[in-house]
Amino acid sequence: MKGLFKSKPRTPADVVRQTRDLLIYAQRGGTDSRESKREEKMAELSKNIRELKCILYGNSESEPVSEACAQLTQEFFREDTLRLLITCLPKLNLEARKDATQVVANLQRQQVHSKLIASDYLEANIDLMDVLIQGYGDTDMALHYGAMLRECIRHQSVARYVLESQHMKKFFDYIQLPNFDIAADAAATFKELMTRHKSTVADFLSKNYDWFFAEYNSKLLESTNYITRRQAVKLLGDILLDRSNSAVMTRYVSSRDNLRILMNLLRESSKSIQIEAFHVFKLFAANQNKPADIVGILVANRSKLLRLFADFKIDKDSLALFLASAVDAAKKAGQLIRKGFYEIKHVEHKGQVDLVTETDKACEELIFNHLKQLYPTHKFIGEETTAACGVTELTDDPTWIVDPLDGTTNFVHGFPFVCVSIGLTVGKIPTVGVVYNPIIDELFTGISGGGAFLNEKPIKVSSQSELVKSLLATEAGTKRDNLTVDATTGRLNSLLFKVRSLRMTGSCALNLCGIACGRLDLFYELGFGGPWDVAGGAVIVTEAGGSVYDPSGKDFDITSQRVAASNPLLKDAFVKALQESEY
Repeated sequence: MKGLFKSKPRTPADVVRQTRDLLIYAQRGGTDSRESKREEKMAELSKNIRELKCILYGNSESEPVSEACAQLTQEFFREDTLRLLITCLPKLNLEARKDATQVVANLQRQQVHSKLIASDYLEANIDLMDVLIQGYGDTDMALHYGAMLRECIRHQSVARYVLESQHMKKFFDYIQLPNFDIAADAAATFKELMTRHKSTVADFLSKNYDWFFAEYNSKLLESTNYITRRQAVKLLGDILLDRSNSAVMTRYVSSRDNLRILMNLLRESSKSIQIEAFHVFKLFAANQNKPADIVGILVANRSKLLRLFADFKIDKDSLALFLASAVDAAKKAGQLIRKGFYEIKHVEHKGQVDLVTETDKACEELIFNHLKQLYPTHKFIGEETTAACGVTELTDDPTWIVDPLDGTTNFVHGFPFVCVSIGLTVGKIPTVGVVYNPIIDELFTGISGGGAFLNEKPIKVSSQSELVKSLLATEAGTKRDNLTVDATTGRLNSLLFKVRSLRMTGSCALNLCGIACGRLDLFYELGFGGPWDVAGGAVIVTEAGGSVYDPSGKDFDITSQRVAASNPLLKDAFVKALQESEY
């Protein structure tokens, strides 16, 4: 009899309907006079949104079920659940907002009977795009609405509406907002608008050429902000070099004012901007029907241009191409890691707790083969190669230093903090860095003088200036002798009284990237495996405005198996705390 009264499990459609009822409640402002009742309802709403996310994305125990996703999607767009979720987003707590953003993003890709029903819904409710775009004016909501907007403009009809709307001009101002994160998010959305749907973009540019490029040139290419100029000239190249925009390209390269701007960008001190500007400048020079004034400018500046180009050769050895090659290699290795992450692992021991898997070895072989084909004269150092063949000396030659799977123990245990780390040193100095976590799809990149990025969005270190409010990361290492363990725990005992809290993620490279994007404030590690653990992350931290140094405060040595990193404001206090911990 007892089993007769068990509650029936909720279907995906039930979860959507209950979420919709709670959103209506939230939209009305909560009609209950008791505060506790209202809080209970909002907590239930957050829980439901989290459940929607779990159905769509799966969890650590199971993959998403296509039939359940289809049921959820169909019910979600049957009525105005999306409108309710967007309009009620400011009333949710931060975690619920994040979950809701991921739900909306996923639903744009869900098919029901081979059809993207989200597209039909958005076409009928296109005014929701106005809400999302205007969200960039709200500091608390900008990143959530921005992420939703980028997923919605995957649909061509929605992208066309945004391009043709009165809001399009606002992006030139959003990209220059003083809030770094919001400006970067707006830039990412702008790039998506201008590159995803080629025929729509070509039509938009042909109809709006004058005002668009007047704004683009004055507000972006001639901006006082380095990151804005760098992103703008790269995007300009992408736009003009696309075959769909050939008529726009011909018009752009026939303007002497545009040539003046590009020639000024060629004189920038930043190598990255010079390289991207050169790709656009070549279009002016290659134009078969150059106007007389363009010819005159090029002839008059011929000797200066030749001297400039002699100083920086644009070939396969440029830093930008090195970075692109490393990203390609990292993503290919990431596919192997992602596949192996959910399979049974074959584990070997390099030490008492130091592990290696078949995936480590396969990834290193893949990365080395990829890079050696492109750069046969370069040298290579890899964790697994070194483990098998002994120490490889680091020279002044361009050298690729690779950790094919940083966080192998995490990988073996199914803990998603694993990554590919690829660094390039020139003159023993880290110059190019790529760190890719394929499980959560986060790609960190950096090149000397070119800034640091997470999934192509600029990042910077935290602005924390007080040690006691700082989040510290470190690792326990792989040695288990009494002397090492006592020294490690003694050091932690001392530091824990001086910082807010401590994290051990199991990946040196990802710890460095945590410093670079501001998730962590302090990091140190002693006795790690080798230069492959830090070669990629060190560049990314430096380019994000951080400091990488020896825990003693001396200069960082990539071969020393000792590293500390923080923002510059915390360096002196952190070094002092480390010295007092008697490491």
